Amino acid sequence: MIKKISAAALLSIVIGCSSLTLEPANFAWPIESVLITDDQGNVYIERFTTEFNASNLFRTEFGETTEIANKELRVIRDQLGYYVMTSPGFMNVYVFEVDNGALVQKNKIFISKEGIVSPALNQRKPNIELISNGVSYLLDSKGLKRK
Repeated sequence: MIKKISAAALLSIVIGCSSLTLEPANFAWPIESVLITDDQGNVYIERFTTEFNASNLFRTEFGETTEIANKELRVIRDQLGYYVMTSPGFMNVYVFEVDNGALVQKNKIFISKEGIVSPALNQRKPNIELISNGVSYLLDSKGLKRK
């Protein structure tokens, strides 16, 4: 009996810690970009195109039976290339990295059990700022830096 309970507890821990993957994902650009270097040799790519299926993300936050059509998802990339995502009503901000044609969860940052309200994501290099219901949170791929 104890072995069955221990196995069940271990399985729930492993499942609870499992990584969320959003796939399929398509990071291809539809056309080439012709870029001119600046004085230091840097180029800036204004256009970007990324496509991925976010249904697992909404189901993780709201449950398996949630309606996934017409949901707003806020996405920004940080300077290290991580995708940072959240949505109204989410309790968390998710951080994803690109891995073999998919977005794989690197971190889940808890913000509020009441849910994020009217979110906005902004660059605050080297961090990302989340504004929720007028409150500013500073975070990076590792977690919350300050409220």
